[in-house]
Amino acid sequence: MLRVLIGWMLAAAAALGQTPESFFRRGGANFRDTAPEQRLYWRPHIEHSYRRILEAADLAETKGIAIVLGSGVATEIPLAELARRFDRLLLVDMDGASMLESLDQVPPELRSKIELRVMDVTSFVSTLMERLRDAVDASFTAAEAFRRYQAIFDSLAAGTPVILPPADLVISSLLLSEIPRYPFGYANRLVQDRFNSPLDSWDGFDRAFAKLVSVSIEDHGRLLSTLVRPAGVVYYGDTLMRGPVYSQVSNETRSTVEKAVLFDFQRLGLAASLSEVGPAINRLCQAEHRIDTEIEAFERLLAAYRKGGGSAFEPLLPVADIVHQFEQQNFRVHGTPQSWWWLSYPCAIAREPGAFFVNSWILRRGAR
Repeated sequence: MLRVLIGWMLAAAAALGQTPESFFRRGGANFRDTAPEQRLYWRPHIEHSYRRILEAADLAETKGIAIVLGSGVATEIPLAELARRFDRLLLVDMDGASMLESLDQVPPELRSKIELRVMDVTSFVSTLMERLRDAVDASFTAAEAFRRYQAIFDSLAAGTPVILPPADLVISSLLLSEIPRYPFGYANRLVQDRFNSPLDSWDGFDRAFAKLVSVSIEDHGRLLSTLVRPAGVVYYGDTLMRGPVYSQVSNETRSTVEKAVLFDFQRLGLAASLSEVGPAINRLCQAEHRIDTEIEAFERLLAAYRKGGGSAFEPLLPVADIVHQFEQQNFRVHGTPQSWWWLSYPCAIAREPGAFFVNSWILRRGAR
């Protein structure tokens, strides 16, 4: 399962640039170039995210500074409302162009309250990517590069959190799951270009990625703990799994899922009988139905696959490790964590993974 997931990550990174800076910029550009018709399916995700972030904002006892980590184009961040509620709003990301574009959603009279800061929000990613580039530059074969990679990942550790002002609200949305992707995708691009050897041919591949995920979780937890004021609030939301992965789904499971969604597909006018459910799924995202109808159909389909067993979805982050990190940093969860589907690539869902399952937590300081 891990190699299927990493294969997606490396494919997504294939066209990115050779320097760490251009790598981040190109990633942001790809996201900004998402077709408008595809973004229509993101509406429930954006609405859920807005509601949860503003719920966290309401809990902040003072409204001095709000920080959005890895803000990017801030599609799911209610920037205008945050700018109204807080004296100062600080956006932090490696991709300055995406942050500039995000200001389009903010009325001109509020933009003076917003500061953009182009920087790495981790203690290690930029340095790691430079070390990976140096390792490949110093190598004569892929095997030598992989040996150098192994030494780099074996010694990888979270460092001192970056310096940012203490905040009343800290927002981390869809960020942590992306942190391991960039250096690993970059590592692949380097050896692919230099030696025509993909990263997943390396026998240390799985071990290195597991280490990278572990360090990313620890590093991010430390950062959140460092930034939030004693009476402040953290919003943490992330994509924890992706699917459906049809190559991992049996015909029996598919049949069970189609039976499970039959009533809803009938109610939505998509299928009259069980034999019509499969063809109806394949016709979604073909401009035959209202967007709201298709969104509900996709959500019912994904819920049925999730209920039918975890094999239909690839885990992106280990939830237990994240919760443990919250506890290590003396956070307590406010209320009940909430989750929803993000139909990121809706037209792909009938054939390949195109949806993400998002979980969200609101965190406050707690007594040990």
